[in-house]
Amino acid sequence: MNTKADILLRKDQVNMKEDNKNVRLLKEELWTRRTTAEITMIRNMIADECDVLKEIRRNNTREKEVVQVLEKQDGVTWEEDRVVYMEGRIYIPNNKRIREGILKENHDSVDMGHPGQHRMLELLKRTYWWPGLKEDIKKYIQGCFRCQQNKVQH
Repeated sequence: MNTKADILLRKDQVNMKEDNKNVRLLKEELWTRRTTAEITMIRNMIADECDVLKEIRRNNTREKEVVQVLEKQDGVTWEEDRVVYMEGRIYIPNNKRIREGILKENHDSVDMGHPGQHRMLELLKRTYWWPGLKEDIKKYIQGCFRCQQNKVQH
């Protein structure tokens, strides 16, 4: 027979009303400041994404492979309001201005901090897709003066 005291057997002995009564995890002003900053960041991301979606809707070009996948109607790729989604990610048409804008926004902005190739690929793959995404990221970072300047030489 188990003779060790089981905490679950004594749960009715714990005063839950007084538990953590005087504990403050975060001061009110810090909570407000952090929450406001997060809301601002989310609003900016939504605004940026809306701008990207507007640009996509104005652009009618699509690579052949995207048209072929759309014609298959496989359920993984679909079009909604003139925006193509491939495996849940937004397809970016072959438009240099749109693609460079996305790369710049996700690399050069102050809050992104110039992520490297792998981190940037991981970030972009969550939301966007286009043929040659990995190569475009590599070229963009190789052309970034600040990244090349700060790159550790082996």
